This record gives sequence, C-alpha cells and structure tokens, in this order.
Amino acid sequence: MDYMKIKIFKRIKLLFFLLIALALAIISSSFSTKKNLEKKCDLVTEKLTTISELATVKYNYSNVISIKDSLKYKDFVIPFTEKSFVVKYNGYITAGIDLSQAKTYIENNELSILLPSSKILNHTVSEDEIYVFDEKSSAFNKLHINDMLNEIVSEKSAMEDKLVKEGFLDKVNNDTIKFLQDFFKELDYDEIKITIDK
Repeated sequence: MDYMKIKIFKRIKLLFFLLIALALAIISSSFSTKKNLEKKCDLVTEKLTTISELATVKYNYSNVISIKDSLKYKDFVIPFTEKSFVVKYNGYITAGIDLSQAKTYIENNELSILLPSSKILNHTVSEDEIYVFDEKSSAFNKLHINDMLNEIVSEKSAMEDKLVKEGFLDKVNNDTIKFLQDFFKELDYDEIKITIDK
C-alpha cells in the first residue's frame, strides 16, 4: 500500500515538474515571439526612415507671368504711368509622405502600416532660369524687382493650389503605397496592408 502511495506521489511530482517545464517553455516562447515581432517592427521602421527620400514625387513646371499696371485716380487711368513685364521661369514642387510619422503593426506575419497623408514638402523656383521679357517702365511708375518677385511668390501659391485640386497629392499617396508594398514584399510577410490616415 505504501509502495502504491509512493509511486503515485512520484508520478504526481513528475507531472507537476513537467507542467512547470511546459509553462516555462510557453512563457519563454511568447517572450521570444514578442521580441522577434519587436525586432521586425524596428526593422520596418528603420527601412521606412531609410527610404523616406525615395518616396517623394517631383513635379517640374514652367510658367509665364504677364503683368500690366498703371497708376489710377478713382477709375481713371493716368496716362504715361504704365509699367509692364513678362517673366518666364522654371520651378519644381516636391511632395511626399513623412515616413518618420508612420505607425507599423505586425500580427500573425501580417504587416500593417498607417501613413500620414502626403503634403507639399518643397517648392523651388530656379533662380538661374528666370527670364524677363518686354519690360516697360514709366518715369512716374517705376518697375521694381520686388514687383516681379511678389508676382512669382503669388504664382507659386496658385500653382500649389492648382496641383492639389488636380489630385496631385492623391497620386503621391497612391504611388507611395505601391512603392512600399513592392519594397516590403521582399520581407516575406503573408500580407501587407498600407493605409493613409486622412
């Protein structure tokens, strides 16, 4: 009888140690899985930061501004006060998504990336490519360089508004999503979901 109790006690003791070992294995496995997911998330974030400059779109353009102005008294144009100019210039607009603001999630080998919406990052007028034509000035209404610069600045803003209305930023969003999906396809995720936070 005592022999049976000892045998049962040994089996219970063995079973208890096996359960503890199994629990420890499961816990360490979950820590290891969690650590691997964190490493994968860090890798994705690092890659997003690295390719941030690649995920921009550049729009080149040329523009012509023609301005005529005269001094006026009420609605009457004062003679011999007309000034005018025609300016042609080239510029470019870069737009993109700030990939450092991306949020990444990995679950069941599925990568989810939430991106902020694209925005205009830079708008530059090439100073070397500003050409002034048909410049006229009067003694009473002088043409100043600031007149031209103010018109160019005004046109820059109008060009940005026009591009946004034409869907330029939507195209940048779509191009960035496609670029990132192709880029992360190489990391062997089962699924890659990229969405824009609008």
